[in-house]
Parts: sequence; structure tokens; C-alpha cells
Amino acid sequence: MKVKRLYAYKPYEEHFCKLKKCKNILTLTTVNSRNKNQTIKKVNKDEYVFLDTGELKQYNHTENRSENTKSVRESIGRLRDLINNNFSGGKNELWITLTFGNNKVYNPKELLPYFEHFIKRLRRKYNKQNIDYIYIPEPHEKGDWHIHLLLKSNKLLVIPNKILSELWGEGFVKVNRLKNIDNVGAYVSAYLIDIKEGESTKKGARLYLYPTGHHIYRNSKGIIKPETIITTYKDAQKQVNIKNLVYEDTIQIETEEGYKNIIHYEQYNIKRQD
Repeated sequence: MKVKRLYAYKPYEEHFCKLKKCKNILTLTTVNSRNKNQTIKKVNKDEYVFLDTGELKQYNHTENRSENTKSVRESIGRLRDLINNNFSGGKNELWITLTFGNNKVYNPKELLPYFEHFIKRLRRKYNKQNIDYIYIPEPHEKGDWHIHLLLKSNKLLVIPNKILSELWGEGFVKVNRLKNIDNVGAYVSAYLIDIKEGESTKKGARLYLYPTGHHIYRNSKGIIKPETIITTYKDAQKQVNIKNLVYEDTIQIETEEGYKNIIHYEQYNIKRQD
């Protein structure tokens, strides 16, 4: 597929537009034309079928997600939207890191029991607060794993490091307040994609460390999914303010089969007025 970046492009008012609302972050994705001809359909986790011929095919599952970083990026993109729809840096929110001491965990499937035990103890300790969470396991470059955790409550949330360490009991802990951050989703995503070593940063390096089938994140029932509206570019523009525009990009795609389209992206941040 050929991809070309376009500059100074503006969609027509009647173009199809998907407006995604994530609290303070609004994203518009506009296309010239919609491809309504579905060519394949998933049958199950292992098979899909070509609709025009009826031919059954098997997905090429890999043992390692290093060959499928696109899937990881998409998962992290969904996580970013979920975070932005629920977290905005308020005093009822915390960003927590839970690490392991001598007993390193190298299999991400072994992390969940540790977390479930911890969150039960935390909720029991703070039983007068309604605590919701987004649980995010993260791999180190050396292969061992630790946990990031976004917490939110229905009122002021304060957890001293000492208490958190006692509740966790497995290693080093850190509690941060998400202040002065107007795009929490982007802030957290940077941790999950890039690897930092001293003063240098390996862009996208961490994507290759996630195994196939691994859940990038989990969340409690009180975490709300963002709202998505299908409309026209004209109507979507009525719901945003040009002063809040923080990102804009346009690409033109062309497949080997001759399918062409133009995709235009706009992102608005209500917290920014510059």
C-alpha cells in the first residue's frame, strides 16, 4: 500500500467523519469515501473467510508480537482514549508504579494474581472511597515485568508511599500526582512505547517486548468508554473550537487493488487555549 502525506488539505463539509469524545480530548477522523465492500469476515480466533469466494483461511499467529507491532499500537491507542475519557489530572487521581524486588516476574500471565490481591487490600483499606482503576503491565528491556496503575476515586485520593508499600509488599513502589498534564493518555502511552536509557530514548522499542495474546491493560467496571459519533465533517466542526486544535494531519492511501482514499485527522484539547 502506498501512503502519501498531504499538506494544506481541508475536507468537504459532507465528508464522512468519526468524532471521538474523550472528556477534554476530541478527535475527528474524516475520509473522502467509505469502503462499504467488506471482503473478509472473521469466523473465529483462528480462521477468516473471503466473502466473494467462500475460501477459508487461517490467521498467521506469531509466538512473539515483535512481528505484529501494529496490533500493539492499536491496543495502546484504545488505552490512550480510555485514559483520556476518565483521567484529567484531578486530585482524586493517582499514577502508581508497582515493582518486584528479588522475585522478578518474567511471565506476564503471573502478574494478575499479584495485582488482584493488592487491589483487594487497597479497597479494603480505603473502603469509604469508590476506587476505580486501569491496570497496565509493562515489560523492562531485560524481560522482567512491573505494573503501572491509574487510580481514581469519588473524592480526594491520598495514599502515602509507606502505606502503598505495605499493601503491595513485593518491591519498590512509587505514587505520583498527575498534575500539570493536559493529556494523560499521551503521557502514559510514552511509557508503554519507548524505552529510555540515560539521556537517549529508543522510539517504539518496547512494542517488540509484548507477547502474543497479552492484554495491554485491564480496567474496573467504573471506567467509562469514550463516546464515538458518526456524522459529517460539517456537523463535527460545530462541536469543536478551532482555538483548541493541537494536531492536524492528512494522508492519501492507495492499495495494490486500486482502492484510494484520503484520511484527515484533527485533535482538539479543551484544556489548551493557545
